[in-house]
Amino acid sequence: MPKSNISTESNIQGKGCLCIVSALLIWSSQGIVIRAADMSVISIVFYSLAASLLFQSFIFLRSSKKLPSARGLLIIFLLSVFALVNTLTYFYAYTYTSISNAVFTHYVAPVVVMLIAPIFLKEKITLTSVFSIIIASFGLWIIMRDVSVMDIAAQIFTIDYSSASSMFNRDTIGILCGLASGAAYGAVIVTLKIISGTYDKYIVVFFQNLFITVLLLPFAGPVPHDVKSILIILVIGGIYSTAATYLYYSGITHVGANKTAILGYIEPIGAIFLGALVLSEMPDALSLFGGLMIITAGYIIIKKG
Repeated sequence: MPKSNISTESNIQGKGCLCIVSALLIWSSQGIVIRAADMSVISIVFYSLAASLLFQSFIFLRSSKKLPSARGLLIIFLLSVFALVNTLTYFYAYTYTSISNAVFTHYVAPVVVMLIAPIFLKEKITLTSVFSIIIASFGLWIIMRDVSVMDIAAQIFTIDYSSASSMFNRDTIGILCGLASGAAYGAVIVTLKIISGTYDKYIVVFFQNLFITVLLLPFAGPVPHDVKSILIILVIGGIYSTAATYLYYSGITHVGANKTAILGYIEPIGAIFLGALVLSEMPDALSLFGGLMIITAGYIIIKKG
């Protein structure tokens, strides 16, 4: 391949990585905004996505790109289901446990991508990737060192939010939600990679949010009327669900699924920093060490390509 082509491809991939990193840094502040909202998780997701549809409809109506076929809509609907599970469980994780636990456990996503990308995307699993997964998994084990499977099963059915001693229970539920969101996030990345380049990002985002809004409609709570809640909904809908999502979808078109998943480890850095700065939520030494191991695993994969 000529050097000029290699250089051009490298520049395009570099811009794609920059878009993804920008989106992740924006998303890293989500936990603080969600903590400030005095609404249920489902209400936050529903009304923020409804607000995002208002912003996106102007772009969608002006788009001259072709609409998805029936098969394309089916894939986008599947993407919407994965995205809904990812968002709901991630928001619940923010609600029940610390921001550090929520973000660190969410980033089991690269492991999921590494396992399913060879099947659906024909991406090869390298020795570096396997080594990084082992490091990240050990880091996750350190974070979850006090949680056993039997404890989880028992506590889900005996949780008592009125008791001060139930904080461990809340952390367990939060960690579980973080893991579920990570698995769903991995599925989102692979599904996005399958349709990237086929449909315009504005169309994909619009239909994805439309499908999720329809799915949540039966469960939406009362419409918020206070200024604080409305502002939070507009911020989430305009910045997190629209601007950051456009950036992310633009980037993934030019970056492989595995690298996209690993780049996601940038989000914990921003989230932990903001959580400590704004909410005074400093993770303990062992959890911080486990989190650093997860981030190190991501760095190894990016460094080795």
